[in-house]
Amino acid sequence: MMDNFESSRVLSSDGCPIAVWSGGNPAGQPVVLLHGFALDHTAWSPLAIQADLLDRCWLLVPDLRGHGVSGRSQDPQRYSDGRRWADDLAALLDLALDRDVAVVAWSFAGRMLLDYVRYHGPTRLRAINLVAAASVADVQSIGPDHACLNEMCAEEPALAEAAALRFLSAALGLKRGSVEFDHHMEVLRQTSPRQRAALRARPLDYDDLLAQLRLPVLVSHGDRDSIVLPRHAQRLGEVIPNASVSIYEGAGHAPFRDDPARFAAELTAFATRTSRDVVRQV
Repeated sequence: MMDNFESSRVLSSDGCPIAVWSGGNPAGQPVVLLHGFALDHTAWSPLAIQADLLDRCWLLVPDLRGHGVSGRSQDPQRYSDGRRWADDLAALLDLALDRDVAVVAWSFAGRMLLDYVRYHGPTRLRAINLVAAASVADVQSIGPDHACLNEMCAEEPALAEAAALRFLSAALGLKRGSVEFDHHMEVLRQTSPRQRAALRARPLDYDDLLAQLRLPVLVSHGDRDSIVLPRHAQRLGEVIPNASVSIYEGAGHAPFRDDPARFAAELTAFATRTSRDVVRQV
């Protein structure tokens, strides 16, 4: 699905290999795309054909630890320790050498990005794009399909499988039986229910951290997201000082798939035109 990208890998601080695909203009603005829960780098495939984005940016698209072809472990501590996730992103940022990087964190990956800020500070970050990203604990933002996440961790195989099918439809907006749906379902099955439970074990406790961010932040959210409700985006816009909010009408949990041309245009403009002293208002 991203055949025009080159694959490589980096090693995190604990030796975990992180697979990463790179594409676009190596001399352009580095942008890291972090995928969501139980999926892999191919979730971002619609952006891999957006010409202006590829012309102006250099995309680094990893499989998160425990996902895809990156390293996985049966040890829950490998997933519950925020510093490990922070160091994973630090290893990826090293690929950009001395250049500041824009980071896009979708859904579950919001944890990884904010772990990086917590343990490494905003160093190396040019701008942040939070896409329906796990970040604040707000029960009023939980959508009806959010329940699938817990059910996917069930010990009963039939329950976990049924929940995974529902989750994939809700997360990516794909029809069951399509080639893409089958591909992503195969990827999802690579994470066991036990591993999914370990991935979700940490509480969301980033409220204070978000309030201290001084980087430009773009919050992207679909108004039909049934996993994380759009009020989450508005909450982030209120909590983060330098945030702007972009709502996608008719889009679900993955607006970069529902409207990839708009998402690519907004990301390109945001990543290439912002700087550390830019203040954006909601």
